[in-house]
Amino acid sequence: MKRSVIRQLIVKDLWLHSPVIVLSLAGGAIAMAILLLGGEMPTVLGCVFFFLALCFLACLLPMSNIVNERKKQNLPFLMSLPITSIDYATAKLVSTVGMFLAPWLTLIIAAVVLIAVRHVLPLGIIPHLFMIASLPFVGFCLITGAAIVGESEAWSTAALAIVNSSYWLVWYLLSARFPDLIRNWNSKVPVWNPAVLTMLGGEFGLVVLVLALTYYLQSRKRSFV
Repeated sequence: MKRSVIRQLIVKDLWLHSPVIVLSLAGGAIAMAILLLGGEMPTVLGCVFFFLALCFLACLLPMSNIVNERKKQNLPFLMSLPITSIDYATAKLVSTVGMFLAPWLTLIIAAVVLIAVRHVLPLGIIPHLFMIASLPFVGFCLITGAAIVGESEAWSTAALAIVNSSYWLVWYLLSARFPDLIRNWNSKVPVWNPAVLTMLGGEFGLVVLVLALTYYLQSRKRSFV
């Protein structure tokens, strides 16, 4: 019974927020179409719009799927169902992370194929694509964690503001401190040096840590709010 309710909550979230996934995919597709035009300006615009599509997805999904549910007073109905706070966290984490991963992976794979087949950018940019695209993944997890664990919209808004204002600052500080991160971006082949692998390991380590901490903190609660 409980598993059925959790499954239905996940399906409900996927159905309600499918337009967000479609919009993010459309934004990424437009960005890659701009890249195909060639030239310096289309390349810059295409890269920026591609990153913005990922940031749009990372910001909008947790705010729409979690925060808005509280604002619309849906929690009293959820509390009437035979589920606990940890069941609610499970449903929200699975649906929100799943809705993020599907377009995120699709756009990254499409970008890699575009670079490898059409050579719109040097192959050496592929490791940097993974590193930069993983930053919105980390930001998404932070916003999602704040939205699930926090008991007010203020926590989610604060996390949203901090994350959105730190992407380029974090990348600038890391690339300045570790020049090996950007040394081979113009290479004819992808170079997965120790700095790149460390960066990717740190990003995905943060993802696992934040999601696990979110799940743990939510499990300590006795109610949804």
